[in-house]
Amino acid sequence: MDDEMPFASHITKRGRTYQYVRRVPEDIADGFAFARVQRSLRTTDRATAYEAGARVHAEVEKQFAAARRKKGTTINVIPIDDWDWLDWSQLADWFNAVLCEEDWRVRLRNVPGAAFDTGVSPSRFWRDPQTVRAHIELQARLREMTVSDYAEDRFGFVQGVVRRLGVPISRATPYFERFMGACLKAEIAFLSVFFDREGGVMKEATHPDAIKGKWLAAAARVSDQQVARILGAELAKKAATGRSLADCLRQWQADRKRANKTVTPHGLGEKESAIDEFEKLAKVRDIGEITRAQVVQFRDFLCDQDYKAPTVNKKIGHITTLLATAQRAGWIDTAISGGIYIDIPAGTNEREPFSAAELDAIFSDDVFCKGKRSTNPKAGGELEFWIPLISVAGGLITSEILQLGPDTVGPHPEHPEIICFHVTNAGGRSLKAFARKRYVPVRRELLSNGLSNLVVTARNQQWRTLWPAVETNSNVGLVSNMFSSFWSDFLRNQLEITDPLKALYSFRHNFRDAMSAVGANDYEKDMLMGHAEVGTGRAYGAKKTPRVVDIVKLNDLVQRPAWPFLRKITWPSQR
Repeated sequence: MDDEMPFASHITKRGRTYQYVRRVPEDIADGFAFARVQRSLRTTDRATAYEAGARVHAEVEKQFAAARRKKGTTINVIPIDDWDWLDWSQLADWFNAVLCEEDWRVRLRNVPGAAFDTGVSPSRFWRDPQTVRAHIELQARLREMTVSDYAEDRFGFVQGVVRRLGVPISRATPYFERFMGACLKAEIAFLSVFFDREGGVMKEATHPDAIKGKWLAAAARVSDQQVARILGAELAKKAATGRSLADCLRQWQADRKRANKTVTPHGLGEKESAIDEFEKLAKVRDIGEITRAQVVQFRDFLCDQDYKAPTVNKKIGHITTLLATAQRAGWIDTAISGGIYIDIPAGTNEREPFSAAELDAIFSDDVFCKGKRSTNPKAGGELEFWIPLISVAGGLITSEILQLGPDTVGPHPEHPEIICFHVTNAGGRSLKAFARKRYVPVRRELLSNGLSNLVVTARNQQWRTLWPAVETNSNVGLVSNMFSSFWSDFLRNQLEITDPLKALYSFRHNFRDAMSAVGANDYEKDMLMGHAEVGTGRAYGAKKTPRVVDIVKLNDLVQRPAWPFLRKITWPSQR
């Protein structure tokens, strides 16, 4: 398996139980007594398996990193964002040259000078019988392999060789299949050279250093930066470009527009804020004068301000993204990446569902039983009532709920008798991922007790959404953040639910658990919640429209859970 792949790719199901299974990379295999890591995650639920798998993955990554440090094989990663196929093809040539060169050096140890003049017996060129047999077997295997087989079987070996350059290889790389095909060809070509040499042919190959790939200049820059950090100064003189991070932000917007990707006011505001904070600290405006040390200093400054790890990484990400934009635009030669982000403490991103008692406490509050609404503008008026209900009974996240409009709550196109939330990016809406596009049947109690009235009102007012708070402030991200802040205070201070793993997002976990309890399989739960399929399954089927699902079955699942609190609520239609 690819040790650069996301942790979810290492999760598999054995029988009914999920396990974390991963091969030890070849470059550090000699440091372990086992060939692969295999641990039971002790659960039959995929969502729980992902949470447990993330913790195991972090632990295994630390073990692998420690093994590489012990061997001295850790190397700074070279950026490959601007690589095209020519660059990857040159890397495959370099890979072939390394194999040929290493074999050549072994043979030269026993070759006398006469071999370069009058010639010697072919036996003087021979490798030991064990090595020859291994190469014969390898040649037979490679000739039978498909590129996919090769990528699975030899990825660790290829990666171990290429790692010397600091070039990262991932299956997510656009040229991955072509590169692995080129490496298969390179290995077969090397074996031809190997057996020619066994026959006594003094066949010297191109030296790896003679192949001029982008990694040469990148490695030189990395070396300069390492020396500079040791000496406490930047050896490489930075040349001013006349452009600032604000220019990079405008270029980033233009790039997004050309790619038909959404740019939200909230996202722009966050980047502008990060730029302001960074420039005040670093006291530099020209992007050509920004150094890695300054970005690291900015990271450490944010940590000292008691920002949480995800927030620190997000702010750092804004700066590195803009510098990568500048590199793609040709304004600077290299961006700043690799080894800057801080590790997120275990458990930071985990959430737990509310208990039955906690759900009862939440929905027994005056907001739900007496029609009370907070005067705090962060509460968003009717959002205070509807967001928790739609989330727990429909599985939608806050940003999806805030973007619901009169055009996205209505009959399913193939089953008009089923009213659905249509989660879509139509009308300029923003989704976290393609898999989020879906139809979710609406729970009947919501529809008949006030939600339909919201749709009618929004349609009559010609609103884009159902919510006055969003219509007043069109920045969905800002409204979402304000509501999350308000609701967190409500949960902790008023209801005294202080468990840090309980939050607004916990309603999604309650919804998934409820779907499991009424017999939904993993695929049906994914379709309802907008989770991407794992593995090769995600490569098939529709790409521009939501996947075809049995909406009748999904509707039956959504309507089944008892949800006792729904019977206690005083609905808007009853007031």
